[in-house]
Amino acid sequence: MPMRWRGWYAFIPAGLAILTSLNTVWNGFVADDSKQVVSSLFIRDAANLPLAFTTSVWSFATSDITFAVDSYYRPLFNVLFTINYALFGLAPWGWHLMNVLIHAAVSTLVFVAFRELSGRPWLACTAAALFSVHPVHAESIAWVSGITDPLMAVFLLAAFYFYLRYQKRRRYGLLAAALGFYFLALLSKETALALPLLAACCEVFYFKESGSRTQRIWRAAILGALFAAPTAGYFLMRYHALGGALLGSGPRYETAAALLTVPLAIIKYLKLMAVPAGFSYQHLTAFVDSVKSFSFVAPLALVIVLGAGVTLARSRLLVFSALWFILTLAPALAVLRQLDPEYLVADRYLYVPSIGVSVAAAIGLEWLARRRIKGLNLKLISPAIAAALVVVFGVACILQNRVWRDELSLYRNCVEVEPKSPAARTSLSHAYFDAGMPREADTEGRTALELDPQFASAHLNLSYYASRTGRLDRAIEYLEEGVSKIPETPMTRFRLATMYLNLGLLYAQQKNFARGEENLLKSIEIWPRAVGWYYAGQFYFDQGRYDDALTMYNQTASRVTNRFAAIHLRLAWTYDKLGQPEQARASYERFLEMAPAIDENRPNVVRRISQL
Repeated sequence: MPMRWRGWYAFIPAGLAILTSLNTVWNGFVADDSKQVVSSLFIRDAANLPLAFTTSVWSFATSDITFAVDSYYRPLFNVLFTINYALFGLAPWGWHLMNVLIHAAVSTLVFVAFRELSGRPWLACTAAALFSVHPVHAESIAWVSGITDPLMAVFLLAAFYFYLRYQKRRRYGLLAAALGFYFLALLSKETALALPLLAACCEVFYFKESGSRTQRIWRAAILGALFAAPTAGYFLMRYHALGGALLGSGPRYETAAALLTVPLAIIKYLKLMAVPAGFSYQHLTAFVDSVKSFSFVAPLALVIVLGAGVTLARSRLLVFSALWFILTLAPALAVLRQLDPEYLVADRYLYVPSIGVSVAAAIGLEWLARRRIKGLNLKLISPAIAAALVVVFGVACILQNRVWRDELSLYRNCVEVEPKSPAARTSLSHAYFDAGMPREADTEGRTALELDPQFASAHLNLSYYASRTGRLDRAIEYLEEGVSKIPETPMTRFRLATMYLNLGLLYAQQKNFARGEENLLKSIEIWPRAVGWYYAGQFYFDQGRYDDALTMYNQTASRVTNRFAAIHLRLAWTYDKLGQPEQARASYERFLEMAPAIDENRPNVVRRISQL
């Protein structure tokens, strides 16, 4: 390839990324977009931007306690959404166009970073091209709220590039740039924590010519200490914003089951990379419960075989691409016990790890081009295979983007991919109900129960539909039937707790307060959490049992971020009813400090403060 063409390599991945993702601009808002974009009060006022750095993703943007207990600290995500709203309002095309441009930037950076690492422009271009068109990225690009990984990848790859430049030139300005971009990556998504480990792997294993092993290990240790500074800064900001780095309702499932499921999850992710089909918002993955299970033994054996193959290939770049895949996927694997089975494996978690697989594929194509087989010109066949892969995966990407067109198409795809998944049927059922199609919703909900009579979400959904249509007795029957069929185990307790919580609230609507309290307390007993205490507080408040309500609200306040304005309002109302004006005033003022300027409760709160 003439040298004059190599300057154009960088534009090929970006062009492919735009070409295969541009059809997303006709998509609407789906899934979490309804909360994070359409109904978010936070992003509508640029004056809230400083608060993006002192609160979680959800807590300021909603009064729903369900979303206030999250442990997601991603301030640059909220900054991007605030900018998007200022530019495009609620016009979906603008939000999707921004996602496409960010993906194009990432694709370019994949080329730039791995050209710098390998010194092989053709290989870097092939890897970046494969990355740019892979259909597994549809979830991150075609879904507005899926942008966290591409946003983080922009800064992560920039940091990696400047680290590589520093490693070769030893200029401290380059190192400072690497640390700065790393910090921005952390503020986009916590999975950027993999970068210091990747840099250490480069120092110790990749750049073997840069000194003895002892010297390389010493340099890696120094580099790790330098990366520790922005990491510590990030965790301090996170702790301040969330009231604790691990804020949330805690793990839902057993650690042992999560660990046994890791090999299966890895193999599922590799399959998604290798086969241009089967992409979905949900991949139902049952937790593995035994070391003797085929679901543990077979995937573990396959992982070991693949690892051995990478090692025996004696390619430093191949080993590093494998390390890139595992280390950047590790955060998603580490939180398996906090995820529901239908979300243990998610397409979006592959966005950054897929770079490693793309590089490995490019290495294979480069190796093929160097082979000599009589009668075959492999130097031409290898680029032809690369082009064919780009076309096949690119077409699959364009088709997968259409899945994210609206809520119904999203969940219909989940059912098409896994027709026997009760989770997919239940999600489609909910989408039908929200679309004003109650008959279809009921049919899908009942199908989910036929597939798994112990699937709690199906009972919850059918109960919800019945209550929304005024059939309160039937709503209660669905939940009573559910709690009678589902045994209480460490794997089912949180689902049961949700069912008992809903039962308690339904009985309260029915004026059966004794049964209501019984079920609410049962829910809290099974799973002590902020959501349970909050609704129990609301139950007691409505009954005029203000001391009990205060106890529950104080429990809630101890487990949610201080920025969650709704809890301060609830406390203020309760103190007010208890005849404690000083405490009521303090809570009212705290609410005004934390609530968005357009919160509908603000005028009444201001009026009440003036009366105290």
